[in-house]
Amino acid sequence: ARILIERAMEQAQFSDTDTTLVTRQLAGELKKIEVSLSDVRLAVLELYQGERKAAEAYLDFLAQCGFPEQDEPVAVAAEPPTLAAQQQAISQAITQADANSYGQLPQLLGEAQEPNCIVLYPGNLISELVANSAFSALFFGERRSGTSALLRALAYDRIEKSPHTLLDILDFHNGQWGGLEEIRGEEGSQLVHFFSITHPDDIEPIGKKLSAMASEVQRRQRQQRAHPLTPEPQPPYLFLIEGLSELHGALPGWSADRRSKDEVLSRSASHLRFILCHGPAVGISCVATARDHNRALCDATALGETKLFFLGRVSAGRNGGYRAIDQAIEDKALLPSPHDRSRFREMMSAIKPLAYPVVFTPNGVPRLGRLGNFSSYLTQDLLAHYQHALEARG
Repeated sequence: ARILIERAMEQAQFSDTDTTLVTRQLAGELKKIEVSLSDVRLAVLELYQGERKAAEAYLDFLAQCGFPEQDEPVAVAAEPPTLAAQQQAISQAITQADANSYGQLPQLLGEAQEPNCIVLYPGNLISELVANSAFSALFFGERRSGTSALLRALAYDRIEKSPHTLLDILDFHNGQWGGLEEIRGEEGSQLVHFFSITHPDDIEPIGKKLSAMASEVQRRQRQQRAHPLTPEPQPPYLFLIEGLSELHGALPGWSADRRSKDEVLSRSASHLRFILCHGPAVGISCVATARDHNRALCDATALGETKLFFLGRVSAGRNGGYRAIDQAIEDKALLPSPHDRSRFREMMSAIKPLAYPVVFTPNGVPRLGRLGNFSSYLTQDLLAHYQHALEARG
């Protein structure tokens, strides 16, 4: 469909042929190959590089020339509403969304009365994650998209639920953790470990930390097997990793084959996979962040057995973005269904011009939902919250 449309556009622009005749011929070809309106719409949006108003005008002209066939002519598109009005319309659509109709995008020319209604998943994907007693998750998103704030929100939530939770944090971005940096465990061990990765040699101490964490999972597994009928209670453990992409940044020019053959990196990836896959069964939750799933220390096995969340948010100064979601949608290993890929491409093409914050997960039934604002947790006094929770629980 895209090739046909692009060829027709070029013919109309660079020849003396009548534009209406060219477009009518295009409409006939599109009907002949039985292409869907959804695919045509997506192709036009891509050719106009996200310029929605121009794309809608072309779709309207194409409809007047015979595609798709309709009992009544399609009305000319009205002037688009203001950004505030568009965002309000989407918020109302989310509130009123019918779970059974999730994933449909009926808002293009001639198909719906509300052209800016995007039906997102009505549930809260983050709340569903933390509802479990222990879990593993990977959050992907560009800088300033909200991954760091989410890690701190998860720490806050776990402290609230169980102040006796063992917290263990690896930070490759040298961020602030609301005072948790001041906490020292038994024998003076730190709660927050900061690592600066500028050279391949810097990966060695990280590998040792991941090895120690994998050993803790194994220890709990042995203890669980030793007391299968009356298992001894083990304190919940929250293991957070901020900035897995930094590992790849320390390996400029390294191919995927070279990374897989590096002994330290390969061993570290193996330990992380073991923690993600087997930690939740023994009360260990592991949550990590990265820029995108292609630059994380995770192989296909780890990605396949872990909850994956791709964040899309445009913050102040036009930071952030939707690249992580776009890459996930185009990855056939994560989203094998061509119908799903087409559906989510279409939804994202409508969301991007509005800079609307969303979160996508391919696990189980793929879902695209609203992403809440967790930025307040970046400045939250987590240490005071931790001490208050301990006092409240006695």
